Amino acid sequence: MNRREASKKETKKLILKAARTLFARKGMEECTIRDIAAKAGVSPASIIVHFKSKTALLEEALCGDIERVLSEVAASIPENYNLRDRLMHLSRGFFSLYDKNRDLYRALIRSTVFEPAAETPIMSNLSERYIQFLSHIIEEQKTQGIILPEVDCRIAAASVFSLYMGVLIMLLRMPEMTVDMVSDILASMTDQYLNGITRVHQ
Repeated sequence: MNRREASKKETKKLILKAARTLFARKGMEECTIRDIAAKAGVSPASIIVHFKSKTALLEEALCGDIERVLSEVAASIPENYNLRDRLMHLSRGFFSLYDKNRDLYRALIRSTVFEPAAETPIMSNLSERYIQFLSHIIEEQKTQGIILPEVDCRIAAASVFSLYMGVLIMLLRMPEMTVDMVSDILASMTDQYLNGITRVHQ
């Protein structure tokens, strides 16, 4: 890496750090590109060079946290957990993350989930990785004879992910909902779904 590339990388890190701080403090709507530039000690034009929009900046600033939690919760699943408990362990880890700053993550979800995948590559990639990970867990259970042989593991993983997203939206939209409450709701929904694809109730 030459000096110019190193400088660009360092500038981007400063911008992301400033954005994370200000998004958490002021929220996405109240935070401007000029605010972020001033906090980072760079010009507004410099931010536009690195990020094509405030949404792109929000996506990259926050998706690092999501990726970190995905790695942590995936690595911390107890080996003796059955399929249902593994799924709930993963979901609860993400619910706990989003609960720390619901306004901020609501803005992230609103700005990325309903946009074309090409416009939100980081979030799209994370979602795909998560579904692949779920598919791998389900495939393991299938090879052990727990999941019915006719089940398509990819479709099953996407179905589980859809249940999770529905309950996540509930958490973000309803202030009275706690992590425990939405985890219980998702557990009931997951139990009902798994009853249809497993040989033995999980």
